[in-house]
Amino acid sequence: MLGLALLLLVRTTRAAQPAAPSGAVQREIALIEFYGGGSALTAEEKREAADMVERKMQTAPKAEAAADAGAQKLLQVLQTAPPPLIASVREGTRLNVQLHLAVDPALEDQQLMEARIIEAHDPVVVFDPQHKELVTVQTLLAVQQADTLGATLFGVPPPEADFVSQMRQIVPRAWGSMDNGMQEAMAHAERDLPYAAAFLQGIDPGLLAPFVKEWRGKIMAPKDAGAQQLKLAEVMTVIGMTASRHSQSGNGNIAGQLAYRLQLQDLVNRKLQEAVRSYSPNCNVTRPDYMQHWAACHP
Repeated sequence: MLGLALLLLVRTTRAAQPAAPSGAVQREIALIEFYGGGSALTAEEKREAADMVERKMQTAPKAEAAADAGAQKLLQVLQTAPPPLIASVREGTRLNVQLHLAVDPALEDQQLMEARIIEAHDPVVVFDPQHKELVTVQTLLAVQQADTLGATLFGVPPPEADFVSQMRQIVPRAWGSMDNGMQEAMAHAERDLPYAAAFLQGIDPGLLAPFVKEWRGKIMAPKDAGAQQLKLAEVMTVIGMTASRHSQSGNGNIAGQLAYRLQLQDLVNRKLQEAVRSYSPNCNVTRPDYMQHWAACHP
């Protein structure tokens, strides 16, 4: 009897212990945290995600298995991917989450749960569903890093500790006055700005100096510190988009690298003044349709 009692006690104790998260649950939580900007989920959010995955394994096993296989592959890629690619993946999927694009109708309620948790960790600042443009807190954190770089470049005050909270108020108010090109540059700051530092380093300082001098004055023209940071952010996001487009043109060999450097110098020497004049990538000379915007870019 004693042996039977001990056996029952062991079985009861084991049953009372919570099961370790399955691989699928761990991957679900890891991706939600990634798309939410990297902050850890709360215990309640983790339980909700685990319950959802386990329920979907029962009600939609094929759809859940396919989603988990994709998650596993993506997490493996992210482990060795360069920072610009990681930023591009997070930004692009964050927009899809906001648009509520369902990957599989069988998982729609799971995706709604994911979207709600992600938005709680990465709140929306501006969402323009018509143009599919999204600015979140993570976007502003990327802009803050860019403004720090830009402050050194232009010799202007760097962003202060309350930059993100300040821009959460300023950017929505300024959004309507930005043209589509500027809105695009701002919305894709997280994707494009990782290219900005190398882009600027590749430009001859003597060619960059006149541009810096002119735009330092324009950045500092507003008396309000917040408006100055917005001006700086606009310039830096345009530079980021220009840098991103140049990076996609390819510069893998010596000849390509030389051509790339010459293109950068030519861009600054002859055209960058016009490209940034209106704070709009519509005037960017790297655009295939640049000539269509000639009249608007050269008033």
